[in-house]
Amino acid sequence: MAKSTSNSVVRTSVTMPSATPGDLPKSAFMLVLTGTRFGELYKLPPGRVVRIGRGDEADIKLDDEGISRLHCSLEARGAEAVLRDLGSQNGTYVGGERTQERVLVDGDRVQIGAATTFKLAYADEVEVNYQRRLAEIALRDPLTGVYNRRHFGERLTAEFAAARRYGRPLSLILADVDHLNRVNEAHGRPAGDEVLRGVAQVLQSLVRGADVVARVGGDEFAVLLRETELQGAQTLSERLRQTVEEMRTRFDGKEIAVTASFGLAVDVQGKRDRMQPRELVERAERALERGKEMGVNRIGS
Repeated sequence: MAKSTSNSVVRTSVTMPSATPGDLPKSAFMLVLTGTRFGELYKLPPGRVVRIGRGDEADIKLDDEGISRLHCSLEARGAEAVLRDLGSQNGTYVGGERTQERVLVDGDRVQIGAATTFKLAYADEVEVNYQRRLAEIALRDPLTGVYNRRHFGERLTAEFAAARRYGRPLSLILADVDHLNRVNEAHGRPAGDEVLRGVAQVLQSLVRGADVVARVGGDEFAVLLRETELQGAQTLSERLRQTVEEMRTRFDGKEIAVTASFGLAVDVQGKRDRMQPRELVERAERALERGKEMGVNRIGS
């Protein structure tokens, strides 16, 4: 017990943890490290065979080029899990080696499809969520919190392949913050960083959960839109443009206004056999450049 100068009594609450780390029950989990389901966590029921594939009959559905409808399965057995290939066309790989059946232990990584990697984690839920958080941090831009360039590249490849397989449209929007260097010169680099955070929040707030927002350059962002044709991409681009224009960043007692320019490109179904993911990016870049030739705060397509 301690007495303060105001004669009030300050007491420290005595608490006991509900469980020590060693007391928490452990289970087998499948943690997706790369691919369209990045960051997702699946608990594996003991003794039950869980089938993984891109078909509706799969227990865990992964939408990725190169994954068969029923690709492989996992059967948790305590701290281990039995991995079996289910006759997939492109194979199941552990540590770079193709396998038909293998016993996985905690930390083993499995590669399937064009861009999907998952690992087995045997841990309690606190620990496995911490592992998921670490994996997510590695693919996030530390300044803005949206995905980084590396993850954008992985998702672009996976989403492009899925669009090709299923005949779905895929749109890409590139956004460039206009004259960010002027903000840095007038208010300092920390002010420019706040502006970038604000723009990232605007982009993230206006897209769907399945879409990808990434920072791909110093003042440039990319928005990858699933199943979105030209009209939908144009409509969203205009909403993004208006919202950024209306945004005000408060810094050091001042309000900072900026605008952004946008360029968009769509994977057109009739040209899909010839088109590559990099070409979609190049088309959006050219559209952005065309828009900026006419001035800032515009949308090029």
